[in-house]
Amino acid sequence: MSKTEWFRRSTWTDQDRQEFNARLARSRASSSKSQYLRIQASHLADAGLHAAAIELLDRLLADYPEKIEIASAHLQKANSLRILGQTGLVIDEFRAALHAERDFPNVKTGTWLDFGWFVVEHQRADLYDEVLEIFKEFRDESDLKFPATEYRYWGVQAVIAAAQANPVAAREFAQRALGEASKTHSGLRYHANLGLVGSQPAWLEKKLQALAGS
Repeated sequence: MSKTEWFRRSTWTDQDRQEFNARLARSRASSSKSQYLRIQASHLADAGLHAAAIELLDRLLADYPEKIEIASAHLQKANSLRILGQTGLVIDEFRAALHAERDFPNVKTGTWLDFGWFVVEHQRADLYDEVLEIFKEFRDESDLKFPATEYRYWGVQAVIAAAQANPVAAREFAQRALGEASKTHSGLRYHANLGLVGSQPAWLEKKLQALAGS
C-alpha cells in the first residue's frame, strides 16, 4: 500500500501540522508552497476539516499568493465557509475569486456559475443583477458541455427571470434546465454518464416545474 503524500493528509493533528510545516519549509519555490497549501486544504475540506482548510488557504493568500493558485484558493475558501454557514463571507470570497480570474484569465474555476447558484439558493434577490452581469462576462460556450453545467446555468436564469417579473423568459429558461436534467447521455462516446444531472435539488426542481408550465 502506497503511503499518502505529505500534502494530501485527511487528518490534522498537531503531529500532522508539524510534519506538514517541516516539509513545506524544505520546499524552495514559492509556487510549490502555494500549490502544496491549496492541495492540502482541499483534502482537509474533503475530510470535513473546514476550519483547518481555511487556515491553510489564508496562509497561501498571505504568504505565497501565486497567480495560478489565487482564484482556486478563494473558491475553495468560499466552499468551506458555505458549509460553515458564514454566508456573508462566502460572497466576498466568490468575488475575490472572480477578481483573480480577471487578473489572470489563464485560470478558469467555474466560480461565476457557483456564485449564481449560491445567490439563488439563498434567495439573495439584491444580488440578482450582479449575477446576470457576471454571467455575461464569464460565460464561455466551450465550458457549457455537460448537462449538469447547463442545468445550473439555465436554472439560475429561470429563477432570476421569475423574480424580475419576466415570465416568458422564466418559462423558456426553466424548460431548458429541465431538458438538460432529462438527458441520459453526456454526448461523449466513451463517457456516456459524465456530467449528467442526476437528482435535482428539491427546491429547484419544484420551482422549475412550476415555471415551465406557467
